Amino acid sequence: MVLFRGDVKCKSLQRRTSISVILPSDNIHFLQDAEEIVPQPYKTLYLLHGLYGSDDIILANTSIQKFAEDNGIAIVIPCGDNSFYLDNEKAHAYYGEYVGQELLDITRNIFPLSDKREDTFIAGFSMGGYGAIRNGLKYSQNFSKIGMISSALITDDIVNYVSDNNVLRSREFYESIFGDLNKVKDSDKNPKYLIDNCVNIPEIFMACGIDDFLFDKNVDFYEFLKSKNIDAEFIQAPGEHTWEFCDKYVKRFIKTLNL
Repeated sequence: MVLFRGDVKCKSLQRRTSISVILPSDNIHFLQDAEEIVPQPYKTLYLLHGLYGSDDIILANTSIQKFAEDNGIAIVIPCGDNSFYLDNEKAHAYYGEYVGQELLDITRNIFPLSDKREDTFIAGFSMGGYGAIRNGLKYSQNFSKIGMISSALITDDIVNYVSDNNVLRSREFYESIFGDLNKVKDSDKNPKYLIDNCVNIPEIFMACGIDDFLFDKNVDFYEFLKSKNIDAEFIQAPGEHTWEFCDKYVKRFIKTLNL
């Protein structure tokens, strides 16, 4: 396994931003005098972190590096700040465009990653789960499967939020990210709207702990998918909104891929 951490300059954000890239190469087992060769170009998972995070937080709190090596998949983890991976026109910070298209172009130019849709996947935890479904649908020509782990599917609720010092409940914070909250429902910031307007819907995998504060929102979205006759897998398991749950079910998602 090879781990690259560094900065890239991107037009979508008008600045440099950090990324972490795990490659399933150099699998040399010195004690066994053996080497495993993963064929290039690599199948790739673009993995999105949650609120308050960065690209390094997933590396610090999960065992995803070893799992990527064992399963022969490249993993690209961008830094999404607290953007919900949406485009903020006023700040010229187009995080949706970045993770949906430009990041793929940048990393494929640097690393031996497959450019085939069937070899390219997007997933995320919490805020990253929202970012994965939103951008996996908006840029569905790029991704064949979406993984949603404990996803922050809040677009039905934020219109009712009021002023609060806690950023998780702050109307002002969400207005700075989503814009006019009264317009979110009928926009491409709403995953349900995108489902109704997406031509080629990727496969969808969901997992959420039954004691997670976001559980009911995930159940609601899954019921919506079923009402649209969309085939999706939803694992409802014991657990809360924790790194332990994230680690377990990101791995479960990777196991569902055609590797």
